[in-house]
Formats: sequence, structure tokens, C-alpha cells
Amino acid sequence: MGLDWKQLAAASIAGGAFTILCSAAQPSVTIEKPKARTVTSGGCRILSDGTFSGVWGPSQLPTLAFTIGPGSTMADQMHANKAKYTGPGRYPNEIVAVYLGKTALEDSYLGLGTVVIASDGHSGTFTLNDGSASGHFDCGAAPSRP
Repeated sequence: MGLDWKQLAAASIAGGAFTILCSAAQPSVTIEKPKARTVTSGGCRILSDGTFSGVWGPSQLPTLAFTIGPGSTMADQMHANKAKYTGPGRYPNEIVAVYLGKTALEDSYLGLGTVVIASDGHSGTFTLNDGSASGHFDCGAAPSRP
């Protein structure tokens, strides 16, 4: 005996939901410069003060970390942009850190850079102002606002 229309509809909906879940982007960063490296862990969040924070790689020494907004540590000392995150767009003079070595002093690239958040709200690019490091990232999903 075949499936009735309710069973077919339920199977179709379940299959579609499974496809959507399986096709969701995984958090990742690809460092393109100074040397290629890809890491598939991390993510992004938006804090209540309007700060967008992204971190990929091991928590002790992340491969990429950046902040957009007023909650950036050392923003005053580095003369970083402290404007609140307002959604997809280009954010110049944000604090960006790239760690490719085994310690913070080995093979690290830190400073002000431009972060671009794509229209999807969860992927984008980064480039340090001095041109020493660049790449692209994906938060996996657009972070929700608190």
C-alpha cells in the first residue's frame, strides 16, 4: 500500500528541514595572507552595547579575532573605531588579531584593519591596514541581537 498525501507532505517537510540543517554554513576562517590556513571552529556574537565580536580557532590563542564597536579592548589606546555595529557593511579601523604561531609573540599580526560583513550578516572579509594579513570568515549563522 502506498503513502497517502499527509505522509508524503510530512516526509517532504522533514526532508526539506534536514537539507536546510545540513546546508547551514559551518563557522570557519581562511587566512589568505601571509600564509594560507583554514580553521573550522569559532563564531560571532553581538553584545548588548552594540559590539560585534568574532573569534575563530583555539580559545587560548585564536587564529582570528576582531571586534567592531565600543566594547573593543584597547580601542582608546589604539585609536580604533568605536562606532556601534549596525549590520552588514564596511567597518574601517577595527582591532584585528591573527595568530599563526604557537605563542602570541610568534607569527602574529595585530593592528587596525577593515572588516566587511556581507549582506548575509554572517560572512565577510578582513584586511589589516598595513597589508600584513587578510582573509575571509563565516560565523556559521548571523548572530542574534541581545
